Amino acid sequence: MRSAYGVLLSLVRGLGTRRRPTRLADGIDRREANSANPVETAASKDRGNQRQRRGLFGAVFGAAVGRADLVERRPRRGLTWPLRLLLAASLAVPLLLLGAAALQNLRLVEMQTEQRVADETGQLHEHAVRALETYALILAWIDDRIRGLDWDRIEHDPGLHSFLLDIETLPQINAVSIIDASGHIEASGHPLPTPAPDVSDLDAFVAQREHEAGIYVGHDHIDPRTHIRGFDISRRRTTADRNFDGVIDVAARLDYFSDFFSTVSREKDVSASLLLSDGSVLVRYPPPSSSGRIFAPDTPVMQAIAVAPDHGSFRGRGATDGIRRVFAYERIGGYPLYVVFGIPVRDILGAWRANLVDYLWFAVPASLGLFCMTLFAVRQLQQQKVASWRWRRTAQRLKREMDRRTRAETELYQSQRMEALGQLTGGVAHDFNNLLTVLQGCLEMLSGRQGEERLQARVDTALGTLERGKKLTGQLLAFARRQPLKVARVDINGLLRRMTELLAQTVGSNIRAVYDLEISDTGTGMPPEVLARAFEPFFTSKEPGKGTGLGLSMVYGFARQSGGSASIRSEVGRGTVVTLLLPRAAQGETWNDGSADLPPVVVA
Repeated sequence: MRSAYGVLLSLVRGLGTRRRPTRLADGIDRREANSANPVETAASKDRGNQRQRRGLFGAVFGAAVGRADLVERRPRRGLTWPLRLLLAASLAVPLLLLGAAALQNLRLVEMQTEQRVADETGQLHEHAVRALETYALILAWIDDRIRGLDWDRIEHDPGLHSFLLDIETLPQINAVSIIDASGHIEASGHPLPTPAPDVSDLDAFVAQREHEAGIYVGHDHIDPRTHIRGFDISRRRTTADRNFDGVIDVAARLDYFSDFFSTVSREKDVSASLLLSDGSVLVRYPPPSSSGRIFAPDTPVMQAIAVAPDHGSFRGRGATDGIRRVFAYERIGGYPLYVVFGIPVRDILGAWRANLVDYLWFAVPASLGLFCMTLFAVRQLQQQKVASWRWRRTAQRLKREMDRRTRAETELYQSQRMEALGQLTGGVAHDFNNLLTVLQGCLEMLSGRQGEERLQARVDTALGTLERGKKLTGQLLAFARRQPLKVARVDINGLLRRMTELLAQTVGSNIRAVYDLEISDTGTGMPPEVLARAFEPFFTSKEPGKGTGLGLSMVYGFARQSGGSASIRSEVGRGTVVTLLLPRAAQGETWNDGSADLPPVVVA
């Protein structure tokens, strides 16, 4: 018979020379012990994770749990931040492009409007230039007609009066006057009252009297003969010695200009003006409520003319209606005269809004379509991620099942192999035990009956050898699980405390008792090919004559016969761990506190 001491000592001897503290655990459930695997040959890469798990079943279930942790989480049903940004971009980018296009179109409309204002100002300029050329030509005709005539002849010449009357029929002329040096009108196409009208204070006369002013454009006033408002264009008349001898004056008709101004543009609230360089307004369309308007030097038009005297553009509000407009101006030849034309700013915005509406008719459906397509793509991506996750999870489950099946097949093969070896070993051990029984009987009969010490010593040696054979037979029967066992509740901790001295003498002082039925060392470890055969009987990696190869096989047989199991893990260079799973005794069974002799563990 073998006791529990022998089992534990065999466990220790099977681990090698370098050992770590032995740990012992209490409270092992029978169901958990029966469900344990007989042999665990975990890979080296899983051992680090398994050693982190405490408790009795960490070594058994650690590999499966570690692989289960590798299953990634299910993808979130909601949209992630990158996908949300993508959806936002599908709306924001078209809106930004629409805004950029709208801004560019506004600038384009402004440029087109400014160009149109400049073109229409050019038409006004052309008309004014032709009118002034006509006035200059008429003044030259009259001067040629009266050249060499004295004032008496001029006053009473019927042909001259007829000539002047024909000139006054022109649409751009209100009246024609020939004024003497004293400022009295001596001839005109209209009948003159008596005495002759005095216009010596007229600016067109004063300017010519003071110096040679060439073709002079005067301010607007009411003509004393026709009582119609207009402005004067005058030319100086000189004697042969270049002295002042009166003025030839043509009164321009304001309607001639305003009527043309009204035909330049069909836009509403456009503004067209003819003004002098000093800011005096001669003609305006639409007509002002009062005449004699003069722009101050700080007004936008006068500031623009001061900066660019020939032509230019500016923005400002109308002096009479307050409407904000885009203006362009241009000087008429070499005269101190300007034409100014303006279009309301709201027309620019109106044209821009119309274009913007056209853009929106295209951009809004396109943006919504892009958003819907992006949303559809995002949803498809989410579904693909979920489907991929399910596929990977299924693949991982299948792989785990395949691994479990492979392990089960390996374990079944190993179990059948060990069972076959156990049956063979048990048969051999049983027959060998019968032989040893016969030999033991014979030797016991010879013992004590030898007269010579030499012969008695040989009988004693044979008996000792017989005892070793019986021990070997017991180990073989323990592996074959033919040794009947008696199950009893044992206080392992108390047992080990009383075994401390024995264990210290046997394996050294590095053994201590803790709560886990697990024995490990930090030796050289076992390679995979050795680990796979560690529980086989008669298999040893030691040198010939230094091991029987029955230590771990006996432990395995003892554990299996007790209703439990044994497992072993090893890694080259890091050591070996052997774990025993033993069932817990029932509550009604006898408790042995270790004070008496341990019940024998019989190995058949």
